[in-house]
Amino acid sequence: MDLQKTKIYLDKLNREYARMVKDPENVMRLDIDIMASYVRELYDAINSDDPKPVVKHEAPAIKKAPAPAPAPIPEPEPTPPPAPVRPTPPPPVVMEEPPSPAPPKEEPSKSQTPPPASSPKSVQTPPGMEVLFEEKEAKELSEKLSELPIPDLKKAIALNDRLLLTAELFSGDGKAFESAIGTINGLSSYEDAKGYLIENCVVRYAWTDKKRVETAKNFIKLVRRRFK
Repeated sequence: MDLQKTKIYLDKLNREYARMVKDPENVMRLDIDIMASYVRELYDAINSDDPKPVVKHEAPAIKKAPAPAPAPIPEPEPTPPPAPVRPTPPPPVVMEEPPSPAPPKEEPSKSQTPPPASSPKSVQTPPGMEVLFEEKEAKELSEKLSELPIPDLKKAIALNDRLLLTAELFSGDGKAFESAIGTINGLSSYEDAKGYLIENCVVRYAWTDKKRVETAKNFIKLVRRRFK
């Protein structure tokens, strides 16, 4: 049992539970998934085995064999006289021809120049909406779990969360909420979805209002996960 990890995950579970008890009506499916991940980590920490002590075995002493007697040194053989050195003739003079000039490079014609690659469409965030679309780097386990991709927004949002999003972000209009979810699911990138929300939802339903900012940020986070 890993006591240190067990205490860490017990503290995290207590903090999540205390936060959910303060506002039980706004508990989302994401909060439940985070609590479940902490429970699994706590279970693994409790069931982890303690490392077993390592038993050192001393190797038996090896007796060294006596060193062999040194071999007799042979007497040096007489050195033969050096052979006469003949003078080396000078190398022949080679006349080098100047290198021929390189042919001029042909400039590619305009018809052969490939067209520049089109850059991805980027949507500028209007002033006052930056807080809704800001993205922070996930560091904790709970934050990483909340950044997992979502293949379908309709299936990812639970019934209670649908009611909350419809009431706070779409003025209770269920058809508007379903239409927005269907449109976002059919888009091909997060930038397209961001542009759709700015043009059709943020200003129309006053998402920048202090009462709706946190709910709007959570919904936009789900939209961002749809295109990961």
